[in-house]
Amino acid sequence: MKPVIIIAILVPIIVAGIFAVALISSLNPQTIKDDNQSDEIAWQLLQKTYLEQECREQYMGQLEELEECYDRIDQEQRLNPPKP
Repeated sequence: MKPVIIIAILVPIIVAGIFAVALISSLNPQTIKDDNQSDEIAWQLLQKTYLEQECREQYMGQLEELEECYDRIDQEQRLNPPKP
């Protein structure tokens, strides 16, 4: 084989290897843990939004019951915070 062809094959392989090593070393467990906690917080916010909509539909025009329903949602989320 000609040296130019060998270089054309080896250079992209070496560059890809260096890139892969750099990418793997930049991923640390803390970043993954932070992403999981962010997902958990987003899921909790989505649940709260859904439950508040359920309260609004169920207690339309009943202000006291609506406030109690919102308070139950807040209390439930305080008792079950996202796990770190």
